[in-house]
Amino acid sequence: MNHTPVSIRAMFLRQIQIRGFKSFADKTVLEFVPGVSVIVGPNGSGKSNLVDAISWALGEQGPRALRGGQMADVIFAGTPSRPALGMAEVKLVIDNTAGKIPVPMSEIEIARTIFRSGDSEYRVGGQVVRLMDVQELLSESGIGRALHTVVGQGQLEEVLLSRPEDRRKYIEEAAGIAKHRRRKERAERKLGGLDHDLLRLSDVLAELRRQLKPLQQQAEMAKRHETLTAEADRLARTLAAARLRALVREQERRRDGWDHGLIERSQARQRLDALDEQVLAGADARAAATRRLTESEQALRATTYDRDGAQQRYREAVDREAAARSKLASEATRTARLDAVTQEIVRIERLLAETVAELETQEAALAAAEATYRQQEDHRREVEDLRRRIGEEAAGRRAEREALERSLASAERERERLAGDLASVQQRVATIEAERDTVERDIEQMDGQSSPLAERRDRLEDERRTLAAKVQELEEARRGMQARKDLLDARRTDIEETPGSRFLREHKGRAVGLLKDLVRIESGLERALVAALGSLADAVVYEDGALALQDAHEGGGAILAIAAGGPVPLGRSGDRRLLSVVHAEPAARGIVSTVLRDVYLTDTVDDAVAMQREHGQSSFVTPDGMLIGPAVIHTAMEADARLREIRAELQVLAHDLSATEQQLRPRRDRLGEIGEEIAFLREQVDAADADITWAAERLTSFERDLGGLRTEEELLRHRIAAVEEGEAAWRARLSTIAPSSAEDLPELPPLPQSPIQVRVAVETLRRDRAHHDHRVAELRAERDALAAQDPHAIGQALAEAEASRSEAEAAARAAEAACAAAAENRDAAAIQEREAAEAEARVNRSWREASTELDRLREKYEEDDRSRGDIERRIADAERMLREGFAMEPSDALAGLGDDDTVEGIGKRQGLVQRRLGLLGRVNLLAVGELGAMQERHDFMQRELDDIRAARRDLLELIARVDREITETFTTAYRDVAMEFERLVAELFPGGEGRLVLTDPASPLESGIEIEASPGRKRVKRISLLSGGERSLTALAFLFAIFTARPSPFYLMDEVEPALDDVNLHRFLRLVDGFAKDAQVLIVTHQKRTMEIAGMLYGISLNNDGTTKVVAQRMEPAPTEASAAGMPQAQPVR
Repeated sequence: MNHTPVSIRAMFLRQIQIRGFKSFADKTVLEFVPGVSVIVGPNGSGKSNLVDAISWALGEQGPRALRGGQMADVIFAGTPSRPALGMAEVKLVIDNTAGKIPVPMSEIEIARTIFRSGDSEYRVGGQVVRLMDVQELLSESGIGRALHTVVGQGQLEEVLLSRPEDRRKYIEEAAGIAKHRRRKERAERKLGGLDHDLLRLSDVLAELRRQLKPLQQQAEMAKRHETLTAEADRLARTLAAARLRALVREQERRRDGWDHGLIERSQARQRLDALDEQVLAGADARAAATRRLTESEQALRATTYDRDGAQQRYREAVDREAAARSKLASEATRTARLDAVTQEIVRIERLLAETVAELETQEAALAAAEATYRQQEDHRREVEDLRRRIGEEAAGRRAEREALERSLASAERERERLAGDLASVQQRVATIEAERDTVERDIEQMDGQSSPLAERRDRLEDERRTLAAKVQELEEARRGMQARKDLLDARRTDIEETPGSRFLREHKGRAVGLLKDLVRIESGLERALVAALGSLADAVVYEDGALALQDAHEGGGAILAIAAGGPVPLGRSGDRRLLSVVHAEPAARGIVSTVLRDVYLTDTVDDAVAMQREHGQSSFVTPDGMLIGPAVIHTAMEADARLREIRAELQVLAHDLSATEQQLRPRRDRLGEIGEEIAFLREQVDAADADITWAAERLTSFERDLGGLRTEEELLRHRIAAVEEGEAAWRARLSTIAPSSAEDLPELPPLPQSPIQVRVAVETLRRDRAHHDHRVAELRAERDALAAQDPHAIGQALAEAEASRSEAEAAARAAEAACAAAAENRDAAAIQEREAAEAEARVNRSWREASTELDRLREKYEEDDRSRGDIERRIADAERMLREGFAMEPSDALAGLGDDDTVEGIGKRQGLVQRRLGLLGRVNLLAVGELGAMQERHDFMQRELDDIRAARRDLLELIARVDREITETFTTAYRDVAMEFERLVAELFPGGEGRLVLTDPASPLESGIEIEASPGRKRVKRISLLSGGERSLTALAFLFAIFTARPSPFYLMDEVEPALDDVNLHRFLRLVDGFAKDAQVLIVTHQKRTMEIAGMLYGISLNNDGTTKVVAQRMEPAPTEASAAGMPQAQPVR
């Protein structure tokens, strides 16, 4: 069946509204048109965020697919200039004019909203819906749950590297098979539940049928049971009252000891309280002593600081006094120094005048000499310039000739070197081409070797799947049988768990065993023996009567039998006694003889009734278990028959389990062998694939190296030609330059003599003049200072320094005395603190001893209190038991007790009544009511079972029908996609071929899909052997084959062409251009040539505040060279 793509006028994505999604902080509305729309913009501007917004609105559930860690990451997170938002919302408007989606709307609005709190919702047409509703709605239009129409970055490589089973999902999503699979999964889950319910109902019905018959027999024993129960209740009331009286007497006996312990505890508490006061007083005393010690140490540190300061001030006063005395001693020499300084000033001023006069004479001579020197120097410089110009012209001609000669020599060497490089490159090209041919042959050989391994692995995989299915079937059967066996074991345990068996287990080693286990009878008469023994079949046999009496008070309803007596002689002749066919163990023979002495076998019930009327003291039993005796009719217990049935069924189950296990064991072993072989083959195939991949990488590397070497070879040839052209030009220039000849140069005048000596003499006089000026200034300053000194002030300063020293000395002595006193106070405080600590330790030791004694008394009191509380609790429980359990006041119950009513005596009487009740066996007092309820329940369960079986048949039919629909739909879709893939591969790779292959054609429901492609001249089919561009085109061919075979409203591609070169990009754009005639295509790209085919261009950019803005521009094709070459061209429409 052929599927023609739906016209874009019928249904397409018309509009998207984004608000708060990632970088789209403000509300952004994009209007889309049919055909090709291209989205462009710089990296990081938000192009992929637009793709994520569309995927998210269509139901994408994986945060990683949206490049986030959690779903709330899609909400605008804020920027330094804008706060974060609390919600994100994306709305898609799909044009449904043709009604492709079966809803009565020409436009379908799909919206998704998420809040920062984690709440989110979907809306269709403004109404809140579930995600499943959105997916079901989109599946009708060919947009599956996996969003195969949205091709994100890196998804092309994912298509090629994914497992074959994953590639199948692309076709299933496009063909709308997912909804059928979900229907099948829901039906299978319901079927599993129905199977479980069916098994449970079958067991319940079987159990109900087994319980209906014994209810009739149980009703006959109810009256006897009621009488014994009333007696047991009276004895229970009496026993409870006797226990209450014993507890009250125990409480009175122990009351004095409890009171004495309370008094001792109170006295110890008083002693501890007195010691508490002493401990507090000792702690206070120690704290006061510690405080005084701290204060004395602080005072000592303060006085020490003051002492150090006083001593420092004393030393400073002594220094000031010494300085004053030194100034006073130097006053005697001041007058003589003042006279000497005055005379020196006069002498130096005379030398200064002489130096100035001589300096003026030398400066005039220096000016005349320098003028003469400059004239001679200018003349010599003119001659030198002329000689230099002549020499430079000759040198330039020589240098140019030498440079041309060097250039020619260098060019010859460069040409020879380039020729050698060219030969080396050609040799490397030949070597690499040889290696490339060898690697291609190796790849073909390895591919041929790995194919049988892969085929063997596939066959083993098929065998393993078949074996695994069979093992799973056997495992399920084994688990069912095991579950049935466990159920039967539990039922057998319940039936076998009797008072006798419990008693025997608890007293193992003291009794011989149960009576029924010690007696055997001829085959076919087992029910007769059970009826004859009655409740004594559960009796516990003792050989020692005294031992039985010791254990009797723990009987718990069990019957204890004592091995006594011996065989009894046969009675009336002609009658068949039951003892004649019974074989008992020695320990049970006496008991069996006593119990069965008057029991006879008859063939029918009528014979038994007639014989019993004739012999009223004897009992007669039939082989089917009906016993007719004096005033009693006893039948064999149904439980024993059921137990035999369970044991027989358990034997059958054990045999079936063993047979199933024998079938499982070789299959499991074979599965293990197959698994090991498959693992080995997989390793071999993987190794071969790795070798082929490595070889293909080498082949790609060779092609890349060859391309580089050929480019290098071409460059070398161009460079050699350029060098040869340069050589020819240089030779022509060299022929025009003649060798330089010697030329006459003007004579150079001698060097003029510089007036250096005169200049040195002037500089020396200038330094002498500066030195004399400076010395006169120093002497005048010294003279003024000596004249300003006052002898009276120096004496007064000395007197003040002596007085200050005396005061500082007195203060230092006082500070030393204060420091010594503070040290004595500190030592006394330390002694007091140590004495207080010792006193506190003694009091604390006494307090600990008293506390230990109080703890001992407290533990004794708590133990007494627990025992008192225990007795009080037991008394309260006994009183509550009498009030609530027996509706009696405790005082009335105690008043009704006699002096001989003891707990032991009443307990023995109660045990006797319990044993009598135990002889009756299990009695159901509500047998009649339970019988009606059970019958009603049986009928209801039968109706439910019939309904479940009918529902199960319907589900099986539904699953089979869905499987057929899936198989037919997938087969048709696969055939269409495979045909389109072959066509597209041939279109994208001229001369190439490709095909899609089912990994398991026999199982179309589970088979994966392999992709094979052979572009152009390459003969390999492995995708791993293709180049990056070829791999991208192969993946695009697969996706476009799906798009063509099963169209959708629109297709979105996010940067799928970066790996394509110009040729492959041209093929891809030609494919998109042809595809856009019948579909809507949105492309995110950086390629200029991709932009040129757009009917609408959307520019994405990033604002200064970190948010995304969009600008749209409609484009129209223009007649250019590109369009003439088959490529679409566009220009903006104003």
